[in-house]
Order: sequence, then C-alpha cells, then structure tokens
Amino acid sequence: MSPPSFPSRPLQQGLSIVEILVALTAGFILIGSITQIFANSKQGYRVQEALSRLQENGRFAIEFISRDVRSAGFFGCAGSTTRIVNTLNNANQYAWDFSTALQGFEAASPGTWAPALDTSITNPLDSRDVITIRHASGDPTQVVLHPGGTPPGSADIQTNPGNGLNQFDVVMVSDCIDSAIFQISSANPDTSGSLAHNTGVGTPGNATQELGKEYTNKATVIRVTTSTYYLRNNAEGDPALYRIAGNAAPQELIEGVEDMQILYGEDTDGNREANAYVTADNVIDWNNVINVRLSLLLQTLEDNLAATPQPYTFNGATTTPNDRRLRRVFTATVNLRNRTL
Repeated sequence: MSPPSFPSRPLQQGLSIVEILVALTAGFILIGSITQIFANSKQGYRVQEALSRLQENGRFAIEFISRDVRSAGFFGCAGSTTRIVNTLNNANQYAWDFSTALQGFEAASPGTWAPALDTSITNPLDSRDVITIRHASGDPTQVVLHPGGTPPGSADIQTNPGNGLNQFDVVMVSDCIDSAIFQISSANPDTSGSLAHNTGVGTPGNATQELGKEYTNKATVIRVTTSTYYLRNNAEGDPALYRIAGNAAPQELIEGVEDMQILYGEDTDGNREANAYVTADNVIDWNNVINVRLSLLLQTLEDNLAATPQPYTFNGATTTPNDRRLRRVFTATVNLRNRTL
C-alpha cells in the first residue's frame, strides 16, 4: 500500500517591500511612543524632585531665621533691668553691640539700605532686606568660684570642666542682677573649667579684665552671639541665604533663596500686641518690636522645568521671569519670646 500523498506547499519567497515598510512604520510608532512615555516620566520626575527640594529649602530657611528671631534679646537670666558691663574692645561695633537685640535693614533702592549696612555684610543682593539678631546660644554653665581680684572681678571665673565653652568664645556672666560680657582668653576652658578674660588676646579681645564684681555660684556663664541673615550669590552664581555669626566669615545656609522681605511688628502702646507692621526704615524704636514677619521667595535650582515662564506674585508685585524655573513663596510671623511672654 502506497503512502498518502499531500498537496505541495509553495516555499517561502521573502517579504515584499510593502510588508517591510509596514513593519518599519509600526516599529517606529512603537519606539516613538515608548520614548515619549519615558521623556514624560523623566520630566515629571524632575519636576517632582525639584519641587520637593524647593519645599525643603523653604522650610529650612524659615526655620533658621525664625529660631534666632525667637531668641532675640535672650541672655540667660539677664533681663531688661539687669546692669550689663561690656568689656570687649570696640563694644559699640556692629558685631559686639549687644545693647540692640534686633536690627533690620530695608532695601530702599538698588545698592542702598536704610540704615546703611555694616561693612562685614559683603556682596548683598540688591533690593533684598537684611536682619541682625543678638542673643545667647547654648546651655548656661554654673559658676563655681570667682575670687574678686584687683581690680574687682579681674580673676579667672572657675566653672566645672566639660562646660562646652572654647577659647575666644564671647560669653556673658550673669547673676540676674549684674552681667558682664567678655571674651574667653584661656586655652582650654572646656578641659580646665577656668575662664580667663585677659586683655591682648583674641578678636575683638577684652579692653579690661575687670568685670565689675565677683560673681558667686549663683551666677551662670552663657555664650552670646550676633547673627546676620542676608542674601548673596554663591560660588555657582545662584542666590542663597547666608549667615554671619559674630565676626566669622559669611556661611551659606540655603541655596535658591531669591528674595527676602521683612516687616516688623511694633508695639507702640505697651499692650504686647503689634500696632503696625512696618519696614526697617520706619521702625520708631527697635526695643518695641515684638514680632517679625518673614517673606521668602525661593526658586528651583534647575531651569526648564516648566513649558513657559511662570508668573509669580511676591511682596505685592506680579512678575514674569525670563526663565522656566518654578518658584514658591514662604511666609512666617515670629514672636520675640523675650518680649511677649
């Protein structure tokens, strides 16, 4: 019996040009769709990451300034009626004048501030406000012994070792009745616990060793500082928030801070409530300022995040920038605890 026969099939002869073109077109459409999805996803990721960083920078900037503003005028137990002796050289100099707890500078016009800025505030951005706060920082250290010496109060102040203080720190000793500001001249106050305040050492240094009296173990010593916040361009040419602590070099804190405008709540009738919010050049008495209203404008570090320039409103004016960055406004009203409690 012979095997069954099957009809012969034509052999594959290849693809026609039409089939190839159709396949290529379908492939290009698929690749294009995938590329578009990837590009959109990447752009969405860039926008979300930039906004997250913007929000984080804004919160940090507000927190840095607010923390110091809340402490303005706080010097341990030294109050408004405490007698204070400032033994530093150039005690009236900007960085060491602790008689003014809070001071602002209004950007009156490009390159001009009212009152005029101190020369230590270098390269500030035009038309941005500046604020200076003076206060104590850190934990107080208990005085153990302070023999009077000649003249009175010239002997080293004895505290316990491990007090956290360092040579050249500017500090205030106070028993709540009298206070004295001086610079530590000893080499290792944290190790020895002995706080010398000799003349001829450090910057600004002490004009005299005399603190005016002997401070007993009812007194404490606490570090004091002057902090100035302002805006300037960083090394990359981007606007940033800077701080000057005492006579140290300006330190960059937060990048992307484009503008800072500040209003001061002044209590003119003594009821511990702000009667008006005014710019720095309109403050009548800085001792009557009880709160500070901060307004910060932050921009993303990356450009080309938006399809078109995004208008924004800040300090009462609407502006359309010449870039495609994203911007956000952060505001906070901060009470000076030492004046409102």
